[in-house]
Amino acid sequence: MQNICINRGTLYDILYMHSFDSTGFFRSVGLRDTLPRRLVITALTEIGRPVSHKEVHEWLKKKRTAINLVTVYRILEKFETLGLVHKQPTSGGFVLCALSAEHGHHGFLSCQQCGTVEEFADPDLCRVENAIARKAGFIPASHLSEIVGICSTCHAA
Repeated sequence: MQNICINRGTLYDILYMHSFDSTGFFRSVGLRDTLPRRLVITALTEIGRPVSHKEVHEWLKKKRTAINLVTVYRILEKFETLGLVHKQPTSGGFVLCALSAEHGHHGFLSCQQCGTVEEFADPDLCRVENAIARKAGFIPASHLSEIVGICSTCHAA
């Protein structure tokens, strides 16, 4: 089962902390502003924990704003193509990009106890990974990694 998660970062701030112009936002990434796209973003933001495609669909049904499960899959795939979400290496789940403006390698710190996922970006790590790929004669299309362990909150408890 693939999990989807949102980090309460950049996109969350745009959506909920400021007046959000959904038409302008979607247009800026080359998409039409559609209700299903807004609903998927809302579901990911409101649930606030890793969930599967089916759980997003079920959450929307409970809110009486259900959209087709296939549509949820397609929206998430499109968001991934545009860099609005990332697929986590370990779980295969999606994480809404919290650092879209940050350059460098994007990765995740995933807590095994509470399930918290925090995104980071590091240009130096990106250069190191590019060097490893070149040494192996490999041409990378993108980088994504995940560090799995115990977060500071759980560690302190």
